[in-house]
Amino acid sequence: MPDFTVLVASGGRRPYLVRWFRDALRRNGVAGRVIVADLDPFSPAAAVADAFVEALPVTDPGYADWLEATLRRGAVTLAVSINDFELSRWARLDERPAFDVLVRLDAEHQRIVEDKLATAQLLANAGVTSPETLLASTALRLGVSALSERLGADEFVVKGRFGSGSRGLGFASAASLPEAIARARGEVTHRDGRSEPEPDAADELIVVQPRLRGVEHGVDVVTDLRGEFATALVRRKIAMRAGETDRAESVDATPYLELARGVARALGHRGLVDLDVIRTDAGELSVIDVNPRFGGGYPLSHVAGADIPAAYVAWGLGRDPEPDWLRTRPGTIAAKAVEVLAVATDRIPQEDPHGAAASV
Repeated sequence: MPDFTVLVASGGRRPYLVRWFRDALRRNGVAGRVIVADLDPFSPAAAVADAFVEALPVTDPGYADWLEATLRRGAVTLAVSINDFELSRWARLDERPAFDVLVRLDAEHQRIVEDKLATAQLLANAGVTSPETLLASTALRLGVSALSERLGADEFVVKGRFGSGSRGLGFASAASLPEAIARARGEVTHRDGRSEPEPDAADELIVVQPRLRGVEHGVDVVTDLRGEFATALVRRKIAMRAGETDRAESVDATPYLELARGVARALGHRGLVDLDVIRTDAGELSVIDVNPRFGGGYPLSHVAGADIPAAYVAWGLGRDPEPDWLRTRPGTIAAKAVEVLAVATDRIPQEDPHGAAASV
């Protein structure tokens, strides 16, 4: 049996993360393998994995038992997911010894980061700057003049309170705010993904924030697997595509360390949490979104020198990671590109229910 087994759940279109975890095992000098679990056996991540497990939907009543069996059968040492809905399910799993290897938030903090109103309140209580956030129902009740005075702005951001990606996202002037909220009503959902047909109730699922002028940055707040702050990786966003960072420049993290430490204290998380941060024209840093996983911007820091998968493996082995794995080379501009690979070959072993590997 390999010494260290990594499970990448919901690997999907991210074969690079599988490769980087395999590289991480090598860089730590440990034998091991990387397993991918996914709903789709032909996902690109599955194609480059050492083994594949076909996953159950997180809504399936048998999901927890399936996950426990997968972790035990594969002797998994460390498990990560890059899917928001799966991480939400992980946070609510009952306590079983097999689940100790999951990199996840506790249930309460997961609930908070899925709720943009609650997130803003948590950050404010922790002394971390973020835009004042109001429910759309409150914003409409205040009216244009009082809202502008309350938020100190004449332009606003409208977004889904429980949105993932850019669901419900819109920008509005004071005059066009009601129209922007009306558009968002058809896109936003409850935390569990249900849409809301009643307009008044839908306004409880929409938040309004002042639109901040400045440059958007991605900040990865990294703690070790005990929750101790380790580093921050910072990228200046240059271009976006489909809601993810497509091109960015790595920058010196020093001005962001206080903010990153504040977020780590507020969340008490293990591993990497991805932040969207606006550096305003006045130089103030403001957190506008929190994602408790490897985000779409991390690859741009990885090619700039960081290696958080290698740090994860080191921490899993009870070691300190190499200092270079926890920092990037400022000034490195990285961009995503299209990759094409074969996804149906006889080189992808699949775990069968009895623990033996079979070719697909």
